[in-house]
Amino acid sequence: MLNDLTQEELLPRLQTLVYLLAAIAIAILMYDQYRQGLYSLVLSNAIAIPAFIFSGIYIYINRNREHFSRINYPLIITLAGLALYQLPRYPELMTHYLYALPLFSYFALPLTAATIVNIVTALLMVVLLWVDFGFARALRTGVNYSLLLGSAWCFAYLMLLKIWSLKRLALTDQTSGAYNRRHFFNTLEREIARSEHSRQSVSLIGLAIDDYRQLIDIHGNRVMSQFLPRFTANTQQMIRAGDEVFRLGDDLFVLILPHCAEDGAIVLMERIKRSLQQQTWKPFAEISLSAAAVGLLQGEDARDVEKRLLSKLKKQKRASLQLAAFSE
Repeated sequence: MLNDLTQEELLPRLQTLVYLLAAIAIAILMYDQYRQGLYSLVLSNAIAIPAFIFSGIYIYINRNREHFSRINYPLIITLAGLALYQLPRYPELMTHYLYALPLFSYFALPLTAATIVNIVTALLMVVLLWVDFGFARALRTGVNYSLLLGSAWCFAYLMLLKIWSLKRLALTDQTSGAYNRRHFFNTLEREIARSEHSRQSVSLIGLAIDDYRQLIDIHGNRVMSQFLPRFTANTQQMIRAGDEVFRLGDDLFVLILPHCAEDGAIVLMERIKRSLQQQTWKPFAEISLSAAAVGLLQGEDARDVEKRLLSKLKKQKRASLQLAAFSE
C-alpha cells in the first residue's frame, strides 16, 4: 500500500500520524505533571492537545491538496511561543521541551522556514534565560540547542539532497542528461490538459541521430556516452526556458514546446537541426539528423501525438535516404 503512494501523498499521512502521537505523548506528560502538582503547567500544555488533533484532522482531510502546509506554520509557532512563555517559570522542563522543536519543525516545515523559526526561538530562549538566570545558564542552553539545531539541519538537508537525487534518477536519462520516457508522457499529458483549458498550442519536435549504431561500432560506447550529454546541452541552449528535452530512444530526442504552434515549431526545428549539424563533434567528422515537428490536434492524447510524430519522423528518414541514394 505504501509503495503505491508518492512522496507528496505519503508526507501528509505521516504528519497526521506524528501529530496524533504527539497529542498522546503530551497527554501522558500532563498526567505526570498533574501528579507532581504542576497544575498551571498542565493547563498550559492542554492547549497543545487540541492543536495537534485539529492539525492532524485538517491535514488528513486536505491530504490530496497542497493546503496542509498552512496549518503547520501556526502550529509550530504556537508551540514554540507557549514553551517560551512558560520558560521563566519552568526553565528545566521547558528547555527540554524546546529541545524537541528542531527535529519536529524540520519534519513539518520546509528547510528555510524551519531554520528561521529555530533561530528566532533560540535567540528568544537565550535572552529569557540570560535575564532570569544569568549568562552562564543562557550560554550553556544556547550551545546545547545550537548543537541539536545543527544536527537536525544537517539531517534535513541530507534528506532533501537524497530526495532531489532520487527525483533526478527517476526523471532523467543517465547517459544523456535529458528527461526520460516516463517523464515525457507525464509532462505531455500535463501540457495537453493545460492547452485544453487555456486554448494554447502545444508542439513536438523529434530529432533522430542518423547512423547511430554505425557511430557506436566505429567509435565505441564510451565516445557516444561523452557525446550525448553535449548534444543534450547544446539542444537545451537553443530552446526557450519552458521547453524541455526528452530522450525516448537510443537515437531519438523529442522536444515539448508549450504555447507554440506547429509553424513556429517547424522554424525552430530547422534552426536547431542546422545548428547541431554544423557544429564540430569530436571525434565525429559530422553528424546527420532527421527531424520532424507536429502540433497537437484537438482530441489527441499523449500516445496519439507521439505516434504521429514518430510516423512523420520515419517518413522524413526514408525521404532523406532516398535523396542520398539519388544524389549518389
